[in-house]
Amino acid sequence: MRLSFSSGEHADVLVEGGVTGIGAAQDNAIRLDFGGVQPWHARLVIDKRGAILEVLDPRARTHVNARPIVEKALLRLGDVVSFDSVAVTLKPDSDKAIDTRVPAEAARGTPREFSRVVLRGVSGIHYGKTICVGARLVIGNGSRGLDIDEPQTGELHASIDTTDEAIHFRDIGSVHGTEINGVLVKTAVLHPGDQINFGRNRFVLEAPGYPLRGQSMPTPANQAPAITQTLDAIQISDPVPSAPPVEDSGSGIWWLIVAAGLIGLAIAALIWFGNY
Repeated sequence: MRLSFSSGEHADVLVEGGVTGIGAAQDNAIRLDFGGVQPWHARLVIDKRGAILEVLDPRARTHVNARPIVEKALLRLGDVVSFDSVAVTLKPDSDKAIDTRVPAEAARGTPREFSRVVLRGVSGIHYGKTICVGARLVIGNGSRGLDIDEPQTGELHASIDTTDEAIHFRDIGSVHGTEINGVLVKTAVLHPGDQINFGRNRFVLEAPGYPLRGQSMPTPANQAPAITQTLDAIQISDPVPSAPPVEDSGSGIWWLIVAAGLIGLAIAALIWFGNY
């Protein structure tokens, strides 16, 4: 995770895990010596639960996406955290983490349960609302799809297209582009949990069944996995048929009886002549 300071109050900071102190005091990992920032303002904790912001000073003015935070807040990529007047955007480690390789035109794949793909409003006039993306959702000022009443949002701002393989974001006619997880883009491959920012309006993408960022699309259960390795064919000749088994007539048993009789006679003869 990268903390990016839009106004240049501090250089970008990569945070991988553990606890990061933020405040005006010198012993903070991120020192913000600006008016309104408390000596030990807050700390960022990154563990298996995710990224958690903890406010340490009750006098510390702290906001996440313009909403005041008193104690704790669970953060995600794309959030804007304000420590008094200092704004910090949470971004991926690199802007290249956002895949912008999107087909020029929306592909139409096999129909699937597109109704499960939705945008959940986390700030702005759509806060708390759920908007179905469907096969295609058009975003714009006055749009019949997703209406964004923002001065910088045109009538046709962008679109989100859903296929079997991926969810694609395309800029249609915006002036400044759109932020995906805090990164300004024109096109992007979207993943569940991505945050899309249209000015004051923020949305989180919910898309069950699609891969998380950094994962590949799983192979459907009814589809055989793709062959990734081939071997030269081996010619195998037809097996030579074996001779049919010879039926046992029972003669072997008679030979055993005769042999046993001869041995018995020989033993009897030895005993007889031995007595004389």
